[in-house]
Amino acid sequence: MNSQGSRWIVRGIGLLIVIGLPIVGTWLRRQSDEGCALDGIRIDPMFEVRIIDARDVEHRFCCLQCAVWWAQRRGEKSRQVLVTDETSGRRFDARSAYFVRSGVITNATTGNRVHAFQSRSDAEHHASVSRGTILSGSSRPFENIARDDPAN
Repeated sequence: MNSQGSRWIVRGIGLLIVIGLPIVGTWLRRQSDEGCALDGIRIDPMFEVRIIDARDVEHRFCCLQCAVWWAQRRGEKSRQVLVTDETSGRRFDARSAYFVRSGVITNATTGNRVHAFQSRSDAEHHASVSRGTILSGSSRPFENIARDDPAN
C-alpha cells in the first residue's frame, strides 16, 4: 500500500473516532441514568418524584417543581404521583403527603422550595426550623393533576 492510501486510512479512522466518541458517550450516559423527564438533570433520590401517566408509563423527576411543570404542560390527569419522604427516603402517594414551602432550596436550577413529608410531625418540624409553611388546599402540588382513584 502506498503512503497516500495509508494517509487516507489514518484520516478515516481519526474521523470515525472524532464522530463516534461523543455518540457512544451520550448513549452510555443515557443507559446508566435517564435523568429528570423534564430537564434531564441527575435525580437525587431524596427529592425524586415519579408520575405514572394515564397509559401506565412512569416518568421520573429531580424535584417537585419539575414534576408539576411537566404535568401541567401535558394537561391530563395522571394515574398516580409518588413523592419521596425527605425524612426516610421512602416513596409514597402524594395524596397523603404533607408539603412544606420553606427557605431551603432542593434544586438550584428550578428554585424548588417545596418539600414532601409522610408524617405531619416531620413536616411541622421542617416548617419551624426553616421558616416554612405547610401547604393546604389548592396550594398543594398535584391537587389537580392526580386522579382521585389510582385504579382508573
